[in-house]
Parts: sequence; structure tokens; C-alpha cells
Amino acid sequence: MNEAILASAVLTALTSATTLAAEVYSKDGTSLSIGGRAEFRGDFIGNGGEKIEGSMANKSRFRLNVGGKTQITDDLTGFGFYEAEQGVNSSGDNSPADNLKQRYMYAGIGTQFGDISFGRQDTAGVQISQMSDDGQIWTGGQKTFINAGNEQINNAIVYSNVFSDVLSVKASAIAAQEKNQNGYGLSGIYATPFGLDVGLGYAMNDVANDDFRNVVDSGSANQLIGGLSYSIASLTLGGTYTQGRYDFDNSSDVDFNGVELSGTYKFDNGFRIMAAYAKAQYEGKGVGESKYDKDDFFELTGQYHFNKSLRTYLSYKIDNRSKGDYSNIDNAKIAYDVENTLRLGLRYDF
Repeated sequence: MNEAILASAVLTALTSATTLAAEVYSKDGTSLSIGGRAEFRGDFIGNGGEKIEGSMANKSRFRLNVGGKTQITDDLTGFGFYEAEQGVNSSGDNSPADNLKQRYMYAGIGTQFGDISFGRQDTAGVQISQMSDDGQIWTGGQKTFINAGNEQINNAIVYSNVFSDVLSVKASAIAAQEKNQNGYGLSGIYATPFGLDVGLGYAMNDVANDDFRNVVDSGSANQLIGGLSYSIASLTLGGTYTQGRYDFDNSSDVDFNGVELSGTYKFDNGFRIMAAYAKAQYEGKGVGESKYDKDDFFELTGQYHFNKSLRTYLSYKIDNRSKGDYSNIDNAKIAYDVENTLRLGLRYDF
């Protein structure tokens, strides 16, 4: 069995986390790995666009994941994965945070024809949105428009395979308990021999109550997403574009679109510079303001890796929104002067 296929299935959640998971048990074809991160993140000046009245907004977090696999036959493998995250309370609440946020929890079977997994996991389109997801404060918003194209979705069934080591294909379905919540998605990324990856994906799901701006309605939502990624020597560039529509049965439709661009240059001394741009909009008729922004910002980052486990970074997010813009999902005008954000981070992966 192609090990790249198994890694894709078992370690999907780690693409945005750590690749340093350590094997802590291995016997009779069964192994267990543990990984995670401890990350300090301090935001200055602005906190999600709002001015910080004090000194710093603490966005620190801790992640822990456990992954296991067992070799049943030469062509049949079983695997499971779990990841949770814990944040911190606001500075006015000095009690310890006592909640773990479940990120991933799934189990699956790997075969020579591909892998299939069941549980809380990423849908098929996420591998496309990750082609431009390279920021420290906020990128990767392309996947958040509809559930069938998003990450960490409950009741998800995912099939994945890699053909000839150049074509990564994923298909997903959401088998919901309630009505108007089912969905499906399909995506593929083709890796050319000269460093260019080309991705395309489609997703659709039923619309349940509260799926979009608290509209009590039913209907469907669909999304088309495309991506490009190019790597040469120490330079990596990525870009994605998405568009789609909410089709409501008893009210006006809502279109959406988004673009993300990112670039990273790695120096030989452990230092790297990163830049990202994102803009996303909703547009509807008969639902208030005809156009408003979901995202609109630039992000610049300087990052230094001490080794494979420890890194520090400084990021600056330039928010292009203004007071009075319609810029959130509730279609309400921003009531404050929008501030940029400066983030200082220190991250340890294990």
C-alpha cells in the first residue's frame, strides 16, 4: 500500500498543526503516535478589528492529538485520529480554562484502492483551500462559506486516494441527523513535474435554519473552488478563488466569492518571510445591503525557526475595512474605527 495515501488519511488534521508526532507504541503491526503544539499568541493594537483598550489580547492555545494505525493484511489498514484544543480565558478572568474544543475525531480503513474514514474531519474541498492557507493571524477563509466545503465537520464520510503519486483525489459526504443538513464534495489536486500544483473542487449542501444570517428557510448552497500552488527552490506561492450561491426557497438568493493569495520565502538560516492577501464578499438582493465584505486584509509575517520544534514570529494584519461598512455575517454596519493587528507568537511543536 502506498504510504503517502495512508499519511494523507491519518494525518489530515496535522496539515495546519504539527508534523512532528512521535510514535510512542509499536507492536505486532499496531502503532500509536502523539503530537501537538503549545503556542503563545499575543495580539496588540487591534483584536479582530476592534481596538484593544489595554495592552494585549491573549490568543494562546494548546493542541493535543493522538493517532493510531494497525496493519490487518498487506493491503488493509485500520486507523483513527483525535485532536483537541484548549485556549485561555480573557485577561479579566484569571480562572484556568477548563474546556477542550474537539477539532477532529474519526476512524477509517485503508485499502489499495484508497482510504475511507468516518467522523469529525475535513471535507474534500479543504485540500484546495489549504493551497493558500499560509498566514499566522487569519487565512484559509475560503473553506468557511458552506459546511460541505469546510473543515472539522461532524458526520463526515471521506474517501481519499493518490493516483500515480501525482493526483490527490478526495470525496466527502455529510450524513446529517436533521433534515436540510446533508451535503457532499469532490476535489482533486494534480502535481506537475515542474513544481506547479493545480486544484479544483465542488461542494453542495442543503440549507438548514440559521445556516446563513439566521434566515429561517430551506434550500441549497453550492461552492466551486480552484487553486494553484507553485514551489521553486526556497519560494512557495499559492492562490485560491471560490464562488457560489445560497439558493433559498422562499427568499432572495445570495452569491459569494473570495480570493486568497499567499507567498513564503525560506532563508537558509531558519528565517522566512510570509505575505498573504484575502478578500471575500457576499452579494444579495432583498436582504439589506447588496454587497458586504466577509474578509478584506493584507498580512505580513517574519518567522524564525530555532529548530524543527520551536519557532517565533511577528505578524502584522492590515485591515482594509472601515467604520460604517457592512462587513459581517449579520449584515450590520461596523460601529467602530477598524484597527490593524500586530501579533507576537512563540510556538513549540511536539
